[in-house]
Amino acid sequence: MINPDEQASLEEERKFLLESLRDLEREFAVGDLDAEDYRVLKNGYVHRAAQIIKILDAGVDAREARPRASIKRRVGSVAVVVLIASAVGWFVAQQSGQRLPGQTLSGGVLDSTASMLSQARSLNFSEPKTAIDLYSKVLALNPDHVEALTYRSWLIALVARDAPEDIKLLALAAATQGLDHAIEVEPDYADAHCFLGIVRFRLAGDAAGAKEQLDICAAMNPPAEVKGFVDSIRAEVATALNQ
Repeated sequence: MINPDEQASLEEERKFLLESLRDLEREFAVGDLDAEDYRVLKNGYVHRAAQIIKILDAGVDAREARPRASIKRRVGSVAVVVLIASAVGWFVAQQSGQRLPGQTLSGGVLDSTASMLSQARSLNFSEPKTAIDLYSKVLALNPDHVEALTYRSWLIALVARDAPEDIKLLALAAATQGLDHAIEVEPDYADAHCFLGIVRFRLAGDAAGAKEQLDICAAMNPPAEVKGFVDSIRAEVATALNQ
């Protein structure tokens, strides 16, 4: 149970962290922050903000003046935060060289990866949270697996689309983090550019940044199942930019 003073303190810290994330994105976009500082600060802000949101949503609100969200929405929000915190925790560990559970080079890894990828692909839209977990397990075995990086990031953005604004902000940070890494690993992987463009437009409202990635995506002839969706988003982006 969270007492009123502790809750007030956590909510103030959450507000500070989310505002800092917004400032961080603006500073990086205009070139006031180098890539390494941006990455380190973003990892820390997102990870701590996810922890705080999870604590607040799981605790009991001692201040009766503010109505509580429905149980269904609270459970859904906590689930999204757990997914985001897990993704960011993995990314921080991978960047710092930590070995994660199951990260091994022993026999059977390739078969295991292929099996998990096959299951994840079949669950992408019917059970996205299960698919995210499977992609995370693939990344525990191979941190640079471009398909797992791309589709886990995309699904994190999808499951957060109806979440409160603070959780959407965390989802944006986690998703762009994973997609940027996928593009770094394999610049010619069209899906990562496609999804990064969509995430920038849908979650960040960044039409110009979205157009850049969607144009790259279209030039790479993405898979048919992705192309139709991307074409409709490109039309929306063009309208937003008055083109």
